[in-house]
Amino acid sequence: MPPRFGDQATTEVPEADQIPFSLERPYPVTNLKPVKVPLPYYVDRGKMILRPETRRFWKFASWYAIASCAIICKVFLKFCTSSTTVYNKEPFLKVLMDPNRTRPILTVANHLSTVDDPLLWGSLPFRAILNLQRIRWTLGAQEICFKTPTRSLFFALGQVIPTVRGAGIYQPAMNFAIEKLNEGKWVHMFPEGKVNQTVDMLRFKWGIGRLMMESTNLPIMVPLWHKGFEEIMPENRNHPRFPILGKKIVIAYGNPIDFKDLLIDYHEGKANEVLTRISITDTIFRAMDELQKNVEVRKLND
Repeated sequence: MPPRFGDQATTEVPEADQIPFSLERPYPVTNLKPVKVPLPYYVDRGKMILRPETRRFWKFASWYAIASCAIICKVFLKFCTSSTTVYNKEPFLKVLMDPNRTRPILTVANHLSTVDDPLLWGSLPFRAILNLQRIRWTLGAQEICFKTPTRSLFFALGQVIPTVRGAGIYQPAMNFAIEKLNEGKWVHMFPEGKVNQTVDMLRFKWGIGRLMMESTNLPIMVPLWHKGFEEIMPENRNHPRFPILGKKIVIAYGNPIDFKDLLIDYHEGKANEVLTRISITDTIFRAMDELQKNVEVRKLND
């Protein structure tokens, strides 16, 4: 399937989905430490820019990188695991593939291994992941994904946003993610902030709250929960570069979470900024915890 270079997300947002927030004010700069982003990204007055993103050759190279990775992921989930079970995928696909959708999508998931993204998206059909206007942008650790020029190029082509751990929620990567949401794109993040192979999820970072609060186009928030990738790439394995085959994978897509009333109160000055961010983050955490419990109960009954 060739890349659809002509597809553009509409900028006409229904009034019911609009959030009264001005894009004219500059991004606040309250980073805990200076941020130097890797090429081909650069920063201009707090705004991160991917210089070749709009060029035709870059679009083709990006599509080729994502398509190649998608094929590998689908083959792996199909033939290199003992089983792959996916719950509640169709409602998410309906939202993602809706030709009339004007709202962006913001997904979050627990973070079990370095292969969570892209293997998670191997659960989606090719029609959903081979279109650059539909496939996700994701925040990735700069010190891992962008460690060398070759890695930087590969992950930039894969629509990964270099994020500096410890640089705060107002760093350029977060600004870039907000811009993508405002364009109606799909943005994914792992709110735990790092790989966590323990039983319990870590406290979520507040960046997820900022993405929801500062998008002018109300995002469709969808939580995901998965299990099994920590066995494919355990942190204590002898050969860290090679996955372990034959493991059981479970992926569950949650139902959308509605933050419209809370966000309207916040933008109208009726809700405190910090308390709103805490409320959003806590609600998403509890939704993912509930999703995990529901999946585990369903597995017992299957």
